[in-house]
Amino acid sequence: LDFVPAVPGGALLNKVATLFPVDASGKPTKSKTDAFRGRLAPSDLRKLYLPSHDRHYLVTCELHCDVPGFPSVPRQEVCQAGFVVRRRGAVVPAGMEAQVASQVLTVRKAEADYAELLTLDETAKLHAHAPGELANVLKRQQDLALAAAQPGWAALLAARRADVSAKRKALQDWYAANNIAVRVEGWFSDLVDGSPGKKLGHWQTLAGDAQRADPEQAGESVFPMYPLVPDPRDKEHDAAGRTQYYGSVPTASLTHDSAGHPRFDDHSTYEIVCFVRRHKPCCPRRNTVPDCRGEVVWAPATEAYRLAPPFDLVGTSNRPITIKMPDLRELAAQAASRPRGRFSPVRVLQPQHLCAKVKDGVPQPCDVGGEAICFFSIPLITIVALFVLNIFLPIVVIVFQLWFLLVFRFCIPPRIALGAGVDAALAAQPPGVDLDADLGIEVDGVEKTAAEINALLKTSLAVRMADETGETGSILEGKLAGFSNNALGVLSQSMEDAEHLPDDPSKVPPDLDAGAELQYEPHREPEWSAAEGSRV
Repeated sequence: LDFVPAVPGGALLNKVATLFPVDASGKPTKSKTDAFRGRLAPSDLRKLYLPSHDRHYLVTCELHCDVPGFPSVPRQEVCQAGFVVRRRGAVVPAGMEAQVASQVLTVRKAEADYAELLTLDETAKLHAHAPGELANVLKRQQDLALAAAQPGWAALLAARRADVSAKRKALQDWYAANNIAVRVEGWFSDLVDGSPGKKLGHWQTLAGDAQRADPEQAGESVFPMYPLVPDPRDKEHDAAGRTQYYGSVPTASLTHDSAGHPRFDDHSTYEIVCFVRRHKPCCPRRNTVPDCRGEVVWAPATEAYRLAPPFDLVGTSNRPITIKMPDLRELAAQAASRPRGRFSPVRVLQPQHLCAKVKDGVPQPCDVGGEAICFFSIPLITIVALFVLNIFLPIVVIVFQLWFLLVFRFCIPPRIALGAGVDAALAAQPPGVDLDADLGIEVDGVEKTAAEINALLKTSLAVRMADETGETGSILEGKLAGFSNNALGVLSQSMEDAEHLPDDPSKVPPDLDAGAELQYEPHREPEWSAAEGSRV
């Protein structure tokens, strides 16, 4: 994340231009004069999603002899193929932490600026079917290109892309010039009765030659790779006439260190290094891996990557989940069936019985009872769970002022029809437009100032949010009074999307495509270069 000031001026002075204000370091703040907002700053570091995100990854390698022509290595010459996962970390000299942070901040801001342009570029594709909104997007692109003295939008994107690449290279050069090195660590399992255990281990720094040591002798944890054997009838197979191996990249593990820290987490940087062991001709073949102490040849490390956190918004969106609530009419009919308890398979054993008492809708004091056993049906638990969620969502939103959480919920059919014209006007505005600037935006054909739009936004959002939160419109308007148009406009644009949802719950919007984000890379012919001193 990159943080930029979120304090507007002009007619909206003393308001906050973000729904979640933070200070310059990213910590939540209530200050209206020193507020910042976070914006995404994607780096060149690859992110791998988790199995719970319905994403799985493979690492592959191909073997060639280090002789003219680089012929493939016969599979019979390999007795083991595998890879190790290593952790990377920066070694910063004492007293240089502030300088490193300053250098990184320069690159991060350039990445965030470029990411905003990419978002605007993607918006043009999404609004290709809406001429009015597309015209606004194209005008925004033209204005940005002119402001940057570029001949067009494509030239602006290319210039920003080149600027990001140049700043990234400059940062790496600065690291090298200031002796900021990379520490590489390998994972070693703790010994249990003299043998490597499967539950506990530790990261250990690998210096110099230790990174190319025989993992079997050093004890570094290894993941297996398997030969990719093509169908001999398929002449177009990627492995036809080649010697290739593949392995599954671990993105989750039950292994921890002795302090309880997981082997893999979402804030460390990792790399994968593949290796093969050459079979010694003098050693007989055995059904063990490895079956000899042959020479180990290492491949270069892969590009660095990080793991997505378990609740990553994009990751969790990759796995659609459908929960069908029980039909109350059917439950009522089935409730008449006997014997009682037949449909209550969930048994709850209570050493002490907590029996709640309610009178006239008010909880009453009660004592802790003795041992008890209760039975519940799964439909009953599901109904109560959804009811509790609907009760506490508005409470969390109002108490902690987390209005943006309302964006992550929508229903079909929509609860509220289209509100004021200001919502439709803002929905047509492309990303990056400064809604706090005192410029005219037409609402129902009438040009409005920033202050007038702010007043309309508060009224419109209060009407929409009253149904979601249970608060009255006047109270909600007071709670929203401290936010500027740039903050309220985001919420308004998201809620405006509900206008386009179908009235029939059986008709899912066509743009809710679970596989839309999947991207398939084209086939590439690999190129190899001889490594000094290598044989395989």
